[in-house]
Amino acid sequence: MVEEVINNIIEAEDKAEAIIKESQVRSKEIVAKAKEDAAILIESEKKKVQLAIAQKTNEAFSEAGIAAQKAIEESEKQAEEITKASQKNVDKAIEFIIGSMTQKYGK
Repeated sequence: MVEEVINNIIEAEDKAEAIIKESQVRSKEIVAKAKEDAAILIESEKKKVQLAIAQKTNEAFSEAGIAAQKAIEESEKQAEEITKASQKNVDKAIEFIIGSMTQKYGK
């Protein structure tokens, strides 16, 4: 009977060692899988961030282009108005000069 108890204890110890070894292998597998999943997740998030940055950059350039185009159009409009206003003054100056010369020297 004592021998049977000893054998049972040895068998239980062997089973316990097997369970411990299996747990150690399994825990290493779990850690490795977690590291792999984390690396995949990190890479995925990096790509999302890079895409978001690219989109924001494109939006900023687009908005800057629109603002620049509006500024150009406004400047062209102002230049046209100044040109028209100065043309009126040029016409008046020409008329004044011609009038002065005809008065002074006759027709």
